[in-house]
Amino acid sequence: MHLNNKGMTAIELLVTFVLVAVIVVSLYNGVVKLKEKETISSAQLSIDTYKNLITKDIQDDFIKKGLVSADIKALTSEEGYQVNFLFKDNSRKVLKVVQQFGCTATDAEEAADICTKRGIDKNASDKFSISYGPEGDIVEYPLPDLGHEVISGIDGGADHTVYSLKINEVNIVSKNRVFSLHITLTHPDLESDYSIDIVTPLNYP
Repeated sequence: MHLNNKGMTAIELLVTFVLVAVIVVSLYNGVVKLKEKETISSAQLSIDTYKNLITKDIQDDFIKKGLVSADIKALTSEEGYQVNFLFKDNSRKVLKVVQQFGCTATDAEEAADICTKRGIDKNASDKFSISYGPEGDIVEYPLPDLGHEVISGIDGGADHTVYSLKINEVNIVSKNRVFSLHITLTHPDLESDYSIDIVTPLNYP
């Protein structure tokens, strides 16, 4: 058997380079996809923990104390709702849901088109939170920060922040001796929405 001592030909070198490039690209794509899955899993865990914590705190009171009434009203200083709960032991607690959408526009023309028409100030930030507790001592549960963008102020205004995770829908009803709470959380990178759903009878004997 005779060995070729002339070294690698140009074609062999090219083929080797292409193979190495394909392997490197495949490995890189695999790492990127794995990182994306880890990020999504982490976001899902954060949202699940958040909604389960709030649901448990509220439901524990409904089950242990028994809900007599729920007075629902719109917030005066912020966008959202406040619910005043009265329990059978005559204790009271307050649920406060802030749902304030900021402006995602980056210039005055865009702001006029997508923000002003919706009644949103062109330099307004997102503000989403759920608070619950005794009157005068409620605890705020700010949404997990799962990504945000700081947008430069428009027309000399202050910089403002918009978040990826939002309270997209709030539906609170108290009628026919039943109280129901439905809050939907959305994130652009997650395929499905997450919701806080609580239903309980009012003044159940």
